[in-house]
Amino acid sequence: MTCNKCGSNNVNVQMVSESQLKNKHHSIFYWLFIGWWLRPILWFFLAIPMLLGKMFGYKKQKIVTNHNSMAICQNCGNSWKVN
Repeated sequence: MTCNKCGSNNVNVQMVSESQLKNKHHSIFYWLFIGWWLRPILWFFLAIPMLLGKMFGYKKQKIVTNHNSMAICQNCGNSWKVN
């Protein structure tokens, strides 16, 4: 493998992991048909348990990890994704 910038053969290939934290959301259909009337009713009747659940409960987040191959030239420092 050769570097695109300097033409050197001194290239290392490494796996790079990129992690992102994503929030889970309800779809638009949930809010159109259920969410607009269910949430206010639950908050009205179950205010204290809902507050405790919001403070100490499950967070609707997940970690998404992407793995990519990256080539790095040892002479000039150029880096690029390997297909």
